[in-house]
Amino acid sequence: MAVGLCLAALLLTLPMRPYLQSAIFIFFWPAVTGVAMIAGLGPAVFASVLSVVLADYYLIAPLGGLSPGDPTEVVPLIVFLTTSVLVSSMANKLREARRRATEAATDNAAQAATMEQQAMELEQQAMELEQQLEESQSLQEELEESSEELVERTAEAEAADAFSRGILASIADPFVVHDADWRFRYINEAAAKIFRGDGRGDAKSLIGRVVWDAFPNLVGSVFEKEMRRAAEERVPVTFEGFYAERGEWTLMFCYPLPDGGLATQWKNITAVKRAEESASYLAKASDVLASSLVYETTLAELARLVVPEFADWCAVDIVDEGGKVKQLAVAHVDPEKVRWAYELNKRYPPDPNAPTGVHNVLRTGKPEFYPEIPEEMLTAAAVDDEHLEIIGKLGLKSAMVVPLIARDRTLGALTLVSAESGRRYTPADLELAMELARRAAIAVDNARLLKAEFEARQAAEAANLAKTQFLAVMSHELRTPLNAIAGYVELIRMGIRGPVTPEQQADLDRIKRSQRNLLSLINDVLNYAKLEAGHIEFDAQPINVHPFLVDVEALVTPQLQGKGLTFEYDGCGQDLKVVADVEKSRQVMLNLLSNAIKFTPSGGKISVECDVDVGKVRIRVRDTGVGIPDDKIGAIFEPFVQLDRKLTSAHEGTGLGLAISRDLARGMGGDLSVESALGTGSVFTFELPRG
Repeated sequence: MAVGLCLAALLLTLPMRPYLQSAIFIFFWPAVTGVAMIAGLGPAVFASVLSVVLADYYLIAPLGGLSPGDPTEVVPLIVFLTTSVLVSSMANKLREARRRATEAATDNAAQAATMEQQAMELEQQAMELEQQLEESQSLQEELEESSEELVERTAEAEAADAFSRGILASIADPFVVHDADWRFRYINEAAAKIFRGDGRGDAKSLIGRVVWDAFPNLVGSVFEKEMRRAAEERVPVTFEGFYAERGEWTLMFCYPLPDGGLATQWKNITAVKRAEESASYLAKASDVLASSLVYETTLAELARLVVPEFADWCAVDIVDEGGKVKQLAVAHVDPEKVRWAYELNKRYPPDPNAPTGVHNVLRTGKPEFYPEIPEEMLTAAAVDDEHLEIIGKLGLKSAMVVPLIARDRTLGALTLVSAESGRRYTPADLELAMELARRAAIAVDNARLLKAEFEARQAAEAANLAKTQFLAVMSHELRTPLNAIAGYVELIRMGIRGPVTPEQQADLDRIKRSQRNLLSLINDVLNYAKLEAGHIEFDAQPINVHPFLVDVEALVTPQLQGKGLTFEYDGCGQDLKVVADVEKSRQVMLNLLSNAIKFTPSGGKISVECDVDVGKVRIRVRDTGVGIPDDKIGAIFEPFVQLDRKLTSAHEGTGLGLAISRDLARGMGGDLSVESALGTGSVFTFELPRG
């Protein structure tokens, strides 16, 4: 701009130079002043210098040069330059003053606008403040109401919290709460007491700890599996588990919480489980022990029965009939370990004189109970270092050795050992083991008794068979000479050998009666032998009872009359029939009537009567004889039994009649029984199937 104005001044001056003379700077003054007013002091000074240079070059002679020819012409240049600088300075100050005035006016206007705006904002703020004041007053009122409500809610919350804690405190069973990361959040007093007893520390020390870190023995157990299932599936889970460290059964209740945690409650059901376990084992043991009379087999089954739930190892040692101790069975879930155990027992046989163990139990008949097996016990039992190393690897935890006792005799020992399961036996376990051993002992004793009885029965049956064969042969051999005697008596009585005198005839009658008596006895023995040998055959057919009894009466009438006895028979139904063998039935009736006649004094009475029951006909023979003592009623049907067994007795016989009669009655599908009282007579009842 300075250059432009200076050039413009030069262009105006050049054509007017002749007229201007010494006033050659007339047009340069406005240019410099204009530059000063517009651009400021710096450009104005530059414009002054440029004006001097242009004037000197173009307007002052010599033209075209920058050094004036006349020194006096330098003065106007200096005056112009000085004056222009001063004027420029003043113009610049004026410009600056105007600028400042303009800026001040602008600032004042802006400030006025700002103040006006601020006034409007203050007015708006006043209005808002008034509104906020009103809202504040309303909020204060609401706050006071909220405060009162908060106090009420706080009281309610405190009451609810106290109520909840009261509920938790009232839970008698152990109860704990875990968060989503399995850290303990709450432990009630029942649970804390158990944890303290386990040496896990108090509740405060457990709060915040991860359950799997505090109880590493739970890892991999059913407890971890089911608790994680409840937490992951978000469903309540109830399960039973055996906590080997305490030897207790637990019923667990797991409830998932909204925050991902888990509430767990449990009950000690050891008593119930032990009762169930005992009942189950005893029932199964009874079935096993009763399944066979070979006790070696049943005891081996019993050993396998208790593994692995009740014991990890089970062994049965038995004292044989020769008094030698024999290991009868060893049981473990791993068959290889069973074979190994047999080999170990052969390699290191038990010391019969050891103060503990199976042989000591067999000697004393008292159980040995080891809830914990200490290292010292294993060291004492080991034969050498290798033996100690072997039994040490078994990890034995607890053991019981109980005797098998029956009828005050120790028959063996049952050994139960806990190892890998970690179970610790309790007195209740010992009671169960003792009961198992008692039942096993009874089974062994019964098996031996039955074996002895079987052997004795075989010997008795062999002897009885020999006796029966002897009686049959003897009876047959005796009948031949007796029949010969009877034949010769008849020949003599007939007079074939010559006349017989009355005295001789009386003697022959006595011989004949004795022969018949002896033959009857021999027939009884022969019939009994046949019955014992099962050689009697029955020809069962319908029999009309009334005619049958009439025929029997005719056969005994001479004996009745000879002894002076009264006989009564009222008669049975004309159409009443039985199904039986006629000859065998007649033999029974004759035997009953003969006995009644034999044991009824003269002047007494004998009667026969009958009655009918469903499918049965009962024929009763009633007498007024001597009767039968109460202690003899059960024995009169035994062979060779007589009530009066004296040498001076007038009652003859072998004592086989009633035994044969009852066997015959039963062989025909009936029975023979008696009712009697000493001194009042007897009633024999012959029962047969109705026809």
